[in-house]
Amino acid sequence: MKRTLLLLLALCLAQTGAGRVRLPAVIGSGMVLQRDCQAGIWGWAKPGVRVKITASWDTRTYTAHADDKGHWHTLLQTPGAGGPYTLTIDDGEPVTLGDILVGEVWLCSGQSNMEMPLRGFDSQPVHGALDAAMQAGGYPGIRLFHVARATASEPQQDCTGSWEVSSMRSASGFSAVGYYFGLWLHRALGIPVGLIESDWGATRIEAWMSPQAAQAVDGEIRTTDAGHNAQNRVGALYNAMIRPLAPYTLRGFIWYQGESNKGCHAKYPHNMAAMAADWRAAWGGGEQMPFYYVQLAPFDYDLPIHRFRDEENPILLPLMVEAQLRALDLIPNAGMAVNTDLGDALDIHPPRKDLVGQRLALLALTGTYGCEGIDSCGPRFESVAFDDGRAVVTFRSNSTLHPVDTPLKGFEIAGKDRIFHPAEAFVVHRGYDFSRRVEVRSAAVPHPVAVRYAFRNVVGDVNLTNTIGLPAFPFRTDAWDDVGPSQQ
Repeated sequence: MKRTLLLLLALCLAQTGAGRVRLPAVIGSGMVLQRDCQAGIWGWAKPGVRVKITASWDTRTYTAHADDKGHWHTLLQTPGAGGPYTLTIDDGEPVTLGDILVGEVWLCSGQSNMEMPLRGFDSQPVHGALDAAMQAGGYPGIRLFHVARATASEPQQDCTGSWEVSSMRSASGFSAVGYYFGLWLHRALGIPVGLIESDWGATRIEAWMSPQAAQAVDGEIRTTDAGHNAQNRVGALYNAMIRPLAPYTLRGFIWYQGESNKGCHAKYPHNMAAMAADWRAAWGGGEQMPFYYVQLAPFDYDLPIHRFRDEENPILLPLMVEAQLRALDLIPNAGMAVNTDLGDALDIHPPRKDLVGQRLALLALTGTYGCEGIDSCGPRFESVAFDDGRAVVTFRSNSTLHPVDTPLKGFEIAGKDRIFHPAEAFVVHRGYDFSRRVEVRSAAVPHPVAVRYAFRNVVGDVNLTNTIGLPAFPFRTDAWDDVGPSQQ
């Protein structure tokens, strides 16, 4: 009897010693692995244990050794797009993951306009959400992973979340911008798409940066930031909601944030550039990892009913948009989806998330996947000439401007008094010889020196686009700071 008990105890100890490998939340059944790459696979086991990894698409056995803290990591060669596959991780007690697809993987991050789910916020709907949610089950090749909200003062090794197949339930609770982005990629490329959502409303960009990246901009590491909330501390969300995802191999990032940093337009482009470099370094992907982001949409911050009221800052928002544009010159392999025509003066969460996702997907399709045939963005200011009481603005655009022979809305013009007046504006053309120039004038400004387009918090029904309908970038030709020194 005693001998039997000793044998049973020894067997139990042996099994305990082998342990069962533990995986991070982002590595699990139903996941999408990035295609045609060395995909990062990692986890934890008993220190010193050899871990074997086998995949159903491959005959090789990959091995990794757990270090003195039990952490192990290896790179797994993935095939072209396809699946479903299985993946077995064995440290003496095998764990098999199933229903794994291989395709394209993107991280979707930012604040509330990225976080806004397909089903909308209370009394704030998403356009077309009912159709999209009801059709979501028809796209099993789209997989969704939602990182739970968390903060941390130090980098974490894991987060909370799980992979889900696209369905009415999973899609309706997922980022609307992210879902529409993935849906367009899935349709256009015809391959599986994995989307990882990591966002939190009303958060500042500094919270999504590592303290070291923030220090590169500020020259010091601050432990707290404006807002006095845990989620707005420098690095709090990077540590808890970004760092645990690396090195899960991604194609790239999409980003929709900035409302909580309004007033900090001087620093914001440098923060964006530092954050993009920071994330790329965390994933080890370098500049080849694309970073696409969304222009802040027009919104009436001046209305008394809004807690955002700041009646002395009529261009507070466009100064932030201008900062976002400057970031394009600082971030390699980046693009901005223009949002000027999609704002809602009464709703900081505008409903046309379908078009935002579509425009982000267009940036990815043309800039990352090499698709050709249409422009990826609308007209962008190139130069201006003042002559004979008018301004002639030249735009950078691969296609012609639209509309022709219809007044353009949203242009303003000013003289040396720096007072802007609504202007008449038309696309310059001769018959069917269309140009990429716009003539702007106003009887109230006989000697213009500056032009602006869509450069107010609320812009109304602006209508300058390229031929395919993508809106023009907001711009100004002056450097007058209407709101005084940038807040820090």
